[in-house]
Amino acid sequence: MKIQSISVVVPTKACVNNCKFCVSKMHDNPYCDKFDEIQYRKRIKYADRNKVNTLILTGTGEALQNISFLKKLGTVLAKEHHPFPNVELQTSGVLLTKCLEGIPQSAIRPNDTFPNVELLKELGVNTISLSVSDIFDSKNNWDIIGASAKLRVDLNKLCEFIKSQGFNLRLSLNMTSVYNNKSPEDILKGCKYLGADQITFRELYYSDDNSSQTKWVKENSSEQNVISKLQFHIAGETRPTGKTTFSSDPHGSPLYRLPFGAMVYSINGMSVAIDDNCMSKNNNDDLKYVILRENGKLYCQWDDEGSLLF
Repeated sequence: MKIQSISVVVPTKACVNNCKFCVSKMHDNPYCDKFDEIQYRKRIKYADRNKVNTLILTGTGEALQNISFLKKLGTVLAKEHHPFPNVELQTSGVLLTKCLEGIPQSAIRPNDTFPNVELLKELGVNTISLSVSDIFDSKNNWDIIGASAKLRVDLNKLCEFIKSQGFNLRLSLNMTSVYNNKSPEDILKGCKYLGADQITFRELYYSDDNSSQTKWVKENSSEQNVISKLQFHIAGETRPTGKTTFSSDPHGSPLYRLPFGAMVYSINGMSVAIDDNCMSKNNNDDLKYVILRENGKLYCQWDDEGSLLF
């Protein structure tokens, strides 16, 4: 079995953010405050033996809300000799810049330390996958995320901080209506201005219910052709012919194909994955990811208890 990544769900009782489109609020998320080191080591070992290279720290809240769990996970990874070359953190960016001032009240503080950044580095984090809802307006971005005023950091300064700490910066763009009147060139330039190394275009999800999140997504999602225009601008018109996919008029350069089928392109010094549907979605020999949930058990789907692996 080929598995691209393992997502480790960091347990949180509630999220410090209040995202208007939050998927987690559309269904129950039972919190499990148990950590069995042996069970976590077994699941980590399983992923390693299936040649998984990427571990993703994620959760229904912000991963950095649960420092205790992250430290225990760090112990597990250390005992398994840090098997994953690439470790990513999915975050809105809150809590990243928590600072212990070296010289309080001083304008120049070279001895400042950032304990959360130090912990992430101990965990082997290489990439910060920053969830952003408006790359052009920091205030609107934070308003959509619903972060409290004390946790907000100007988006440009936040991206600068991430890069200054040696992390790769992936902008995970929540495709809201703010992009409807923006050209692909404008969006890519905005990402470049923020210092992105990688970009992900994230279509907003909603359930068949009357929740406020569903209503917000229906009213505030980007138009359907926005992502299509971006994909066409980067990859051109893609059409599979036998085992080869040909593209016409691409502005991006194809780099490599991910195991689950998407092609990664380079454009303006950034990389972006485009799903051109040239590989079967029903290939049961491959998994895009496995999920190590809050209960310490491993699944292959997010919302299906029947997808338990062990």
